[in-house]
Amino acid sequence: MITIMALLVIISFLVWSGVLPVPYDPGFSSAKDDATPVVQPCPASDTTTSDVIAIPVNVYNGSDTTGLASGVADVLSDAGMTVNNSTDWPKGQYDGEIELTTSQAGLTNAYTVAKIFTGDIIVQIDETQETTDTTVSIVLGNDYKNENEMLTAAEIAQIKAGDSITAPTACATVTTNPTAPTGGVNG
Repeated sequence: MITIMALLVIISFLVWSGVLPVPYDPGFSSAKDDATPVVQPCPASDTTTSDVIAIPVNVYNGSDTTGLASGVADVLSDAGMTVNNSTDWPKGQYDGEIELTTSQAGLTNAYTVAKIFTGDIIVQIDETQETTDTTVSIVLGNDYKNENEMLTAAEIAQIKAGDSITAPTACATVTTNPTAPTGGVNG
């Protein structure tokens, strides 16, 4: 009996130390596959935040969580923002946390709205949006963890216009044609 227990201890130690492979991998403890990194558009170098209350937004639920968009839309409305639309995302599921989309003209607004959220945020140009439309669409994905990842209505109202906006790392300069990524500061 003692020899069997000693053998089990030795085998367990060899598996734990990585000498022997794990005989069964259930998958739940495996790291999540990361998608290809998305290159975000760079804000202009001298860009400052807009008046957050004046930014029109749409809030979309890109997850399976019922009521996610309406809950966030309520907080934004309570802060004094104009929420044009609050519904399920027309493109279905979004596998990230938060994606902000807008036209090139609304890029400053998108980076201002990004200050409302504390999670992982991706800013993208929506090629289907009118080029002069400055509305920001907020897509809440499967990785969004509810209102814990955003400021309260009172905190949102405190975001000031004129604060500097920091460009994300390896963003791309916005032109009418795509360009290669440029270095940036993580914001």
